[in-house]
Amino acid sequence: MLAVVLGLPAVPAAAVPTVTSPSAGYTGTVSNEDGRPVAGACLALLRGETEEQATFCTDAAGRYTIAGVPTELGYRVRVTASGYRTHWWPDAPDYPNAETVYLPDSAMERRDVLVGLGAGIARGRVVDAAGAPTDATVGVWAVDRDWHALAYATAAGDGRYEIRNLAPGRYQVSIFNDLYGTQWLPGQESRAGAGTYPLADAEVLTLDEDWLPLGTVEVRLTDRATGAAVPRPCARIETTARTLESCGAAGLVRLGQVPPGRWTVAVTAAPSHFPPAEPAPVEVTRGAVTGLTLALAPGAGLTTTVRDAVGGGPLDRVCVRLVAPRWGGQSAGQDGYCSDGTGWLAIGPLTGSAAVQLYAYRANDPYDRTTRRYGAQWVTPSGGTGDQRLASLLQIRAGRTDAIPPILMDPPGAISGTVTDAVTGAPVPGVCAYPYAFRPDQGSGHGRHCSGPDGRYTIDELGPYSWPVQFVPPVGSGYAWQWSGDAADRFGARPTRVPVDGTATVPARLVVGGTLTGTVAQDGAATGAGYVWTYHHRTGDVAGAGPAYPGPDGRFTLPGHRDQQVYVEYGESGRTCWYGAPSGGNSAPAVASAVGVTAGRATTVALDLVSTCAPRPGG
Repeated sequence: MLAVVLGLPAVPAAAVPTVTSPSAGYTGTVSNEDGRPVAGACLALLRGETEEQATFCTDAAGRYTIAGVPTELGYRVRVTASGYRTHWWPDAPDYPNAETVYLPDSAMERRDVLVGLGAGIARGRVVDAAGAPTDATVGVWAVDRDWHALAYATAAGDGRYEIRNLAPGRYQVSIFNDLYGTQWLPGQESRAGAGTYPLADAEVLTLDEDWLPLGTVEVRLTDRATGAAVPRPCARIETTARTLESCGAAGLVRLGQVPPGRWTVAVTAAPSHFPPAEPAPVEVTRGAVTGLTLALAPGAGLTTTVRDAVGGGPLDRVCVRLVAPRWGGQSAGQDGYCSDGTGWLAIGPLTGSAAVQLYAYRANDPYDRTTRRYGAQWVTPSGGTGDQRLASLLQIRAGRTDAIPPILMDPPGAISGTVTDAVTGAPVPGVCAYPYAFRPDQGSGHGRHCSGPDGRYTIDELGPYSWPVQFVPPVGSGYAWQWSGDAADRFGARPTRVPVDGTATVPARLVVGGTLTGTVAQDGAATGAGYVWTYHHRTGDVAGAGPAYPGPDGRFTLPGHRDQQVYVEYGESGRTCWYGAPSGGNSAPAVASAVGVTAGRATTVALDLVSTCAPRPGG
């Protein structure tokens, strides 16, 4: 056996690759298609297409052995023999299609090689329906054996591909890319309909292909109740390779360039209609238009546009939260509905009917100082306000979408100040300041508007209006919730005018809060389920650090109150109860009794669920 190991670069001893022993590696026989051994056939180990690492040749009996080379490196093996076509392990025509081989390092494995006579070439060009070159992965598939090789066409290479050194035989050809999917020559969807192309020795087989046109999906969305076209339909198809999405008008969405196959279509029609619970299936065929009609349940919604109050231009990324005029509140962690690049803002679809007010703000990156800023506002028909009582009262009506006047955004200013202990004057850290009534169950209460170690806080990006400020101490601090001017509620708060591009000062002096304690019982037995809230009797805003959760003995403790009258709500699955409401009464606090709570003291109530609870509507 002739074995020639090409020169390897010298390396330091610590970096010398692992080398197998002479008894570990590959061995076998190189033979031709008649079964006769081929003497002098050489097996070259390549690390790159032209970088030979070692070559091993067969003896007179066609036997070879590959051993004594680094085993942690991957090689591709080229087999050459005089009079035969070049062969690449395991059965490939060229380097790109060859297998990467790692030599065994502890055993000698047998691997026989078959070489053949004759070779041909398959080449061609792949273009789209307009004749423009495209990218494609071209597969050449042998009909008479389990074998295939790949080539690549690129638009930059004029859409041309070529595979050389193919064995004579019969072949089928496929093309694939992410846009068009898989297609078989000539112009077939599957291999079952593909043509068979014979290839002889020294023959050049030219196989050009035009992509078949892709499919189109037309989605029609109608109102389930009236049959009318929905006004702003949108549709999305997730194919294997990419996402196709578009919006339309008058109930029609057209999605083009859809590859063939079975896909699902997800639709939206905000804010006027609810999407289906599940995407709808659709079967797409090349060159055909596939129709899909879906009837959507109508919802409630509002539409408007958002504009710069001075220049009138449309504004994107302005978001609004829907807030109830009473028993509401919000949080900086609460999601909103946001305007698009044209300033269009859609709110919905929503269920049922309700009266709401809108709090609008620009969703800016706090670290981006290049984008123009705008101040938050409560929305009115003619501009903004900092007083929720002056905000427009908008009616959400079931099954209807109504347009409201544009939202006009003004430039921003800020409020800042120091939070201190009313007795000691020491700064109080961790107190979060809000320009609206905070409700803990609408999101996190912590953020960049909270006081630092020096008691300083800042609320920036407020519209240039008069604002009240609510101060919410951290849970467990013992301090009372309060409003600017050391008031217990929003109506009694001292508002402060925010200057454009300036900062108003609003300090806060916190007092020890009053605690509401009590028990929850049903049929004379304590119950540890549910939750307890308190609301200020005038504003309906959350009044203290709720909610409180009764323990196994039915007892609860709800701290954080200044001197005020509160309504007490108990809630659990299926019902809401108000302290002092008669049995079977309304589930709103209109017939409930207000409870006086005093700062620094404890007030006790007893909630008897039999006498004070009414079924929750729909519960």
